[in-house]
Amino acid sequence: MQTTDEIKEWQTHSAKHKVAAVLMMDGVSFSYTEETGIVFTAPDFYVENLKYRLITVFGCSVRPIINEIK
Repeated sequence: MQTTDEIKEWQTHSAKHKVAAVLMMDGVSFSYTEETGIVFTAPDFYVENLKYRLITVFGCSVRPIINEIK
């Protein structure tokens, strides 16, 4: 898998309170609505690292599902 520095838009409904907390700590802007969940922009490598951190550091019991918005 190749990662790039290209900024993409991402969306999630998984572990919203933990995802929001980590995004705020990292200074990443995001929006939230009930329909779309959390929406933010970041490169691929940040999202992969975010998923890993949510499990190992912040106690998510399952790997969060964070999808790219195309």
